Amino acid sequence: MEPTVHVTTIDYVIIVAYLVFALVIGVLLGKRASKSLADYFAAGRTLPWWLAGTSMVATTFAADTPLAVSGLVRTQGVAGNWFWWNGVFANMLGTFLFAPLWRRSGVLTDLEFIRLRYDGKAAHFLRGFRVLYSSLIYNSIVMGWVILGATKIVQATFGWEPWETLAVLITVAFIYTLSAGLWGVIVTDIVQFVLAVTGAVWLGISALQAVGGGTSLVSQLAERGLLERLAIVPTPEMRELWVAFLTYVLLQWWAVGRPDGEGYIAQRILSTRDERHATLAFLWFAFAHYVIRPWWWLLVGLASLILIPEAIPAARGGEEAAYPMLMGRLLPAGILGIMVASLLAAFMSTMDTQMNWAASYLTNDFYRAYIRKDASDRHYVLMGRIATTVILALGVGVSLITQEISKAWMLLAGLNAGIGTVSVLRWLWWRVSAWSELSAMLTALLANTVIHVLGWIGMAPFNMLIEKEGFPYRLMIIVGLTQVVWLAVTFLTTPSSRERLVEFYRRVRPPGWWGDIPAEAGAIPTRVGWGWLAGWFGGALMIYGGLFALGGLLLWQTAWLTGGLVAFVLGVQGVRQGLQATWRNFAEVAEAREQS
Repeated sequence: MEPTVHVTTIDYVIIVAYLVFALVIGVLLGKRASKSLADYFAAGRTLPWWLAGTSMVATTFAADTPLAVSGLVRTQGVAGNWFWWNGVFANMLGTFLFAPLWRRSGVLTDLEFIRLRYDGKAAHFLRGFRVLYSSLIYNSIVMGWVILGATKIVQATFGWEPWETLAVLITVAFIYTLSAGLWGVIVTDIVQFVLAVTGAVWLGISALQAVGGGTSLVSQLAERGLLERLAIVPTPEMRELWVAFLTYVLLQWWAVGRPDGEGYIAQRILSTRDERHATLAFLWFAFAHYVIRPWWWLLVGLASLILIPEAIPAARGGEEAAYPMLMGRLLPAGILGIMVASLLAAFMSTMDTQMNWAASYLTNDFYRAYIRKDASDRHYVLMGRIATTVILALGVGVSLITQEISKAWMLLAGLNAGIGTVSVLRWLWWRVSAWSELSAMLTALLANTVIHVLGWIGMAPFNMLIEKEGFPYRLMIIVGLTQVVWLAVTFLTTPSSRERLVEFYRRVRPPGWWGDIPAEAGAIPTRVGWGWLAGWFGGALMIYGGLFALGGLLLWQTAWLTGGLVAFVLGVQGVRQGLQATWRNFAEVAEAREQS
């Protein structure tokens, strides 16, 4: 395969220097990570908010992300990114409500929460099922698209064949993740974040300059009849995209996945020093994820419509290959090396996290819970490293059958459709049981499987539902079905025992509908006041305002800039009220615990 990017000696030096740095970090932190499971999987629970939050941001920026975002812009326009922008609402809910509750729970992994919240055979089965589902299915799909994104970049840069690419990328990420655990992940995440943002900003500005600036870009899009690609919200004429937009902002953020936080997000929160640091970590993560980074990828996608007007064939990577193609055209020697190193850093920041938290599931929540309960910490760390190896092999296998990153994103969203409601209410409503959560997951999994099988054999309308254009309709069907099933199961089965509910409430002090359980736990009921609601709404306003204001500044769209700044300022006031209410709650809980 011939490279489409000319790489010089200085570029190679920069790339190799970063890879060596990553390996050295893994070796230096290996001894510290091996002390205990808490060190290997939770960094000793000592992370400050800025370190934990930055690590979350670095992990959500993999090599696949700029490719998928620029590909969405080329095919659906800026508005297509509401597929992931809708997550702001869930992130603010996580900031002001769930981050403190997670940290207060004191569990090592988010799956250990199941043992804290539920009991009986259903809880036992749910924990085992979620371990295998999350670490072997969910995680493999994520790693598959991450590896695919990095493969496209390296192939475009060096002209390597797929197996050569995989061998180099995987070996480096594997070695330092295996040796250093979460300590190695966190430390390298900071460097990776700086590199990745620097590279993204540099290429975004270069793309904007290549088309003559923001005003010129808008004019050229209008001349080519592509001005609708610039719309932040779809116009009524864009019917399919309008349906998708409404589905994303009204349904997806609360119904798909786990709005309370899970996986590596929960892992970082559980690794913070205390509840205050957990809250601020989630807030910083959301701001950096949605405000600081997106426009530099969006600019490349928009500029590529002018600089690469022809469709990019699948043999060359499809529309998602526009990003690495413009890297080669626009970046000079040395800067190109920094850019490639930044994308390799982004790739490894996600890979190390996916391997580490999935291994924590298999080790702490499966092997330790079901197979060997009384071994030493060193033994469990060894098993964690073996689990990391297995997880990596599965991710590589999935990457070989994944063709388009954004379609893989939607596949995973479909597999998690409908479980968001039960994941939120398990904190807030005593009646939710392990059967509730299990039935929601199984319904989404089975419904997706049936739809995809019928679609693959060509049966209408299922063949339409498995395409990107049919994703919103697939989402609505599965979410509706899942809600009916899990609610029915909830009322037809018995809840957790009274003793377990009282113990959970005494430890976590959640708000919501708990009946007389707070009194039995000897606690004053926790309530969600106007301050928390102001924080949730204000946080969303602040982030969307910042996102649109930055876009208005770069493209000189005065309406976006003015409206965004007003929303940002108003949102900041709401966030301040939300934080004040949260700090008061922390003080009340601490005082109640001292009295009891």
